[in-house]
Amino acid sequence: MIVKLVIDLTMFHFASRSQNTILYYNLNIILRYLLLSGMLFYSFQSEIFKKPLMIVGGLFVFFSVWDILHVNPVLSDLHNHAMVLYANTLESVLMIFWILMYFYETVQSMRTANILTFPFFWICSGLLLYYSANVFVAPVMHYANKWEGRFELGFLYQVPDLFEIICMLFVSLGAWFFSLHEHGQY
Repeated sequence: MIVKLVIDLTMFHFASRSQNTILYYNLNIILRYLLLSGMLFYSFQSEIFKKPLMIVGGLFVFFSVWDILHVNPVLSDLHNHAMVLYANTLESVLMIFWILMYFYETVQSMRTANILTFPFFWICSGLLLYYSANVFVAPVMHYANKWEGRFELGFLYQVPDLFEIICMLFVSLGAWFFSLHEHGQY
Protein backbone atom coordinates (compact mmCIF):
# COMPACT_ATOMS: atom_id res chain seq x y z
CA MET A 1 0.00 0.00 0.00
CA ILE A 2 2.93 2.31 0.68
CA VAL A 3 4.40 1.64 -2.78
CA LYS A 4 1.01 2.38 -4.35
CA LEU A 5 0.75 5.62 -2.39
CA VAL A 6 4.21 6.75 -3.47
CA ILE A 7 3.54 5.95 -7.14
CA ASP A 8 0.11 7.62 -7.05
CA LEU A 9 1.57 10.76 -5.44
CA THR A 10 4.35 10.83 -8.03
CA MET A 11 1.80 10.51 -10.82
CA PHE A 12 -0.31 13.26 -9.24
CA HIS A 13 2.74 15.52 -8.99
CA PHE A 14 3.66 15.10 -12.66
CA ALA A 15 0.01 15.36 -13.78
CA SER A 16 -0.29 18.68 -11.94
CA ARG A 17 2.64 19.90 -14.07
CA SER A 18 0.83 18.71 -17.23
CA GLN A 19 3.33 15.91 -17.80
CA ASN A 20 2.42 12.44 -19.05
CA THR A 21 2.26 9.88 -16.23
CA ILE A 22 1.46 6.79 -18.27
CA LEU A 23 5.04 5.51 -17.96
CA TYR A 24 4.57 5.30 -14.18
CA TYR A 25 1.24 3.56 -14.65
CA ASN A 26 2.81 0.98 -16.98
CA LEU A 27 5.72 0.31 -14.64
CA ASN A 28 3.31 0.15 -11.70
CA ILE A 29 1.59 -2.85 -13.31
CA ILE A 30 4.84 -4.83 -13.20
CA LEU A 31 5.73 -3.72 -9.68
CA ARG A 32 2.22 -4.37 -8.33
CA TYR A 33 2.13 -7.88 -9.79
CA LEU A 34 5.56 -8.74 -8.41
CA LEU A 35 4.71 -7.46 -4.92
CA LEU A 36 1.33 -9.22 -4.76
CA SER A 37 2.61 -12.48 -6.22
CA GLY A 38 5.50 -12.32 -3.74
CA MET A 39 2.97 -11.94 -0.94
CA LEU A 40 1.12 -15.01 -2.24
CA PHE A 41 4.42 -16.89 -2.64
CA TYR A 42 5.10 -16.60 1.07
CA SER A 43 1.50 -17.54 1.88
CA PHE A 44 1.43 -20.74 -0.15
CA GLN A 45 2.32 -23.83 1.86
CA SER A 46 2.82 -26.18 -1.09
CA GLU A 47 5.69 -26.16 -3.57
CA ILE A 48 3.13 -27.14 -6.23
CA PHE A 49 2.03 -23.49 -6.32
CA LYS A 50 5.28 -21.74 -5.40
CA LYS A 51 7.40 -22.83 -8.36
CA PRO A 52 4.84 -22.00 -11.09
CA LEU A 53 4.18 -18.66 -9.38
CA MET A 54 7.86 -17.74 -9.74
CA ILE A 55 8.03 -18.89 -13.37
CA VAL A 56 4.85 -17.03 -14.32
CA GLY A 57 6.15 -13.93 -12.53
CA GLY A 58 9.28 -13.91 -14.69
CA LEU A 59 7.25 -14.49 -17.85
CA PHE A 60 4.86 -11.70 -16.87
CA VAL A 61 7.73 -9.23 -16.47
CA PHE A 62 9.07 -10.11 -19.92
CA PHE A 63 5.60 -9.89 -21.45
CA SER A 64 4.88 -6.53 -19.79
CA VAL A 65 8.19 -5.07 -20.94
CA TRP A 66 7.40 -6.29 -24.46
CA ASP A 67 3.92 -4.71 -24.20
CA ILE A 68 5.41 -1.37 -23.10
CA LEU A 69 7.96 -1.44 -25.92
CA HIS A 70 5.35 -2.58 -28.45
CA VAL A 71 3.03 0.31 -27.66
CA ASN A 72 5.86 2.85 -27.28
CA PRO A 73 8.47 2.23 -29.99
CA VAL A 74 10.29 5.43 -28.96
CA LEU A 75 10.58 4.93 -25.22
CA SER A 76 12.37 8.24 -24.68
CA ASP A 77 9.35 10.18 -26.00
CA LEU A 78 7.66 10.57 -22.61
CA HIS A 79 5.19 13.17 -23.88
CA ASN A 80 3.49 10.65 -26.21
CA HIS A 81 3.89 7.60 -23.98
CA ALA A 82 0.86 5.28 -24.31
CA MET A 83 -0.84 2.81 -22.00
CA VAL A 84 -0.07 -0.89 -22.42
CA LEU A 85 -2.59 -2.97 -24.35
CA TYR A 86 -2.57 -6.34 -22.61
CA ALA A 87 -0.49 -6.30 -19.43
CA ASN A 88 -3.19 -4.84 -17.17
CA THR A 89 -5.78 -7.42 -18.22
CA LEU A 90 -3.24 -10.25 -18.01
CA GLU A 91 -2.24 -9.10 -14.52
CA SER A 92 -5.89 -9.24 -13.45
CA VAL A 93 -6.42 -12.73 -14.87
CA LEU A 94 -3.22 -14.04 -13.27
CA MET A 95 -4.00 -12.51 -9.89
CA ILE A 96 -7.52 -13.97 -9.95
CA PHE A 97 -6.02 -17.38 -10.71
CA TRP A 98 -3.38 -17.20 -7.96
CA ILE A 99 -5.83 -15.92 -5.37
CA LEU A 100 -8.26 -18.72 -6.20
CA MET A 101 -5.39 -21.21 -5.89
CA TYR A 102 -4.58 -19.72 -2.49
CA PHE A 103 -8.21 -20.11 -1.38
CA TYR A 104 -8.18 -23.69 -2.69
CA GLU A 105 -5.04 -24.52 -0.74
CA THR A 106 -6.38 -22.85 2.41
CA VAL A 107 -9.66 -24.74 2.27
CA GLN A 108 -7.92 -28.04 1.51
CA SER A 109 -5.43 -27.73 4.36
CA MET A 110 -7.91 -26.22 6.84
CA ARG A 111 -5.08 -24.38 8.57
CA THR A 112 -7.46 -21.99 10.30
CA ALA A 113 -10.42 -22.76 12.54
CA ASN A 114 -12.51 -19.81 11.35
CA ILE A 115 -11.62 -18.45 7.94
CA LEU A 116 -13.66 -15.28 8.58
CA THR A 117 -11.23 -14.24 11.32
CA PHE A 118 -8.16 -15.09 9.22
CA PRO A 119 -6.61 -11.73 8.17
CA PHE A 120 -5.21 -12.88 4.83
CA PHE A 121 -8.67 -14.16 3.79
CA TRP A 122 -10.00 -10.60 3.86
CA ILE A 123 -7.00 -9.21 2.00
CA CYS A 124 -7.33 -11.84 -0.73
CA SER A 125 -11.10 -11.33 -0.90
CA GLY A 126 -10.63 -7.62 -1.49
CA LEU A 127 -8.00 -8.26 -4.16
CA LEU A 128 -10.23 -10.85 -5.81
CA LEU A 129 -13.12 -8.38 -6.04
CA TYR A 130 -10.84 -5.64 -7.36
CA TYR A 131 -9.21 -7.79 -10.03
CA SER A 132 -12.52 -9.36 -11.04
CA ALA A 133 -13.93 -5.93 -11.77
CA ASN A 134 -10.68 -4.81 -13.37
CA VAL A 135 -10.50 -7.73 -15.80
CA PHE A 136 -13.75 -6.62 -17.43
CA VAL A 137 -13.48 -2.87 -17.05
CA ALA A 138 -9.81 -2.34 -18.03
CA PRO A 139 -10.19 -3.29 -21.71
CA VAL A 140 -13.34 -1.18 -22.09
CA MET A 141 -11.71 1.82 -20.42
CA HIS A 142 -8.61 1.47 -22.59
CA TYR A 143 -10.54 1.63 -25.83
CA ALA A 144 -13.00 4.25 -24.56
CA ASN A 145 -10.07 6.58 -23.82
CA LYS A 146 -8.70 6.08 -27.34
CA TRP A 147 -11.66 7.79 -29.01
CA GLU A 148 -11.10 11.33 -30.28
CA GLY A 149 -14.30 12.66 -28.73
CA ARG A 150 -15.48 11.93 -25.21
CA PHE A 151 -17.02 8.48 -25.13
CA GLU A 152 -19.69 8.53 -22.41
CA LEU A 153 -19.75 5.40 -20.30
CA GLY A 154 -21.56 6.89 -17.33
CA PHE A 155 -21.21 4.86 -14.15
CA LEU A 156 -18.58 2.58 -15.74
CA TYR A 157 -15.95 5.28 -15.12
CA GLN A 158 -16.56 4.96 -11.36
CA VAL A 159 -16.49 1.14 -11.24
CA PRO A 160 -12.69 0.78 -10.86
CA ASP A 161 -12.63 3.40 -8.10
CA LEU A 162 -15.57 1.78 -6.32
CA PHE A 163 -13.96 -1.65 -6.34
CA GLU A 164 -10.62 -0.20 -5.27
CA ILE A 165 -12.38 1.36 -2.26
CA ILE A 166 -14.03 -1.99 -1.45
CA CYS A 167 -10.64 -3.70 -1.81
CA MET A 168 -9.03 -1.24 0.61
CA LEU A 169 -11.90 -1.74 3.08
CA PHE A 170 -11.33 -5.51 2.97
CA VAL A 171 -7.56 -5.01 3.40
CA SER A 172 -8.29 -2.77 6.39
CA LEU A 173 -10.61 -5.42 7.82
CA GLY A 174 -7.81 -7.97 7.42
CA ALA A 175 -5.41 -5.63 9.22
CA TRP A 176 -7.97 -5.17 12.00
CA PHE A 177 -8.27 -8.95 12.46
CA PHE A 178 -4.47 -9.20 12.42
CA SER A 179 -4.18 -6.60 15.19
CA LEU A 180 -6.84 -8.41 17.22
CA HIS A 181 -4.90 -11.64 16.79
CA GLU A 182 -1.63 -9.99 17.83
CA HIS A 183 -3.26 -8.68 21.02
CA GLY A 184 -5.04 -11.98 21.77
CA GLN A 185 -8.53 -10.53 21.58
CA TYR A 186 -10.25 -13.24 19.52
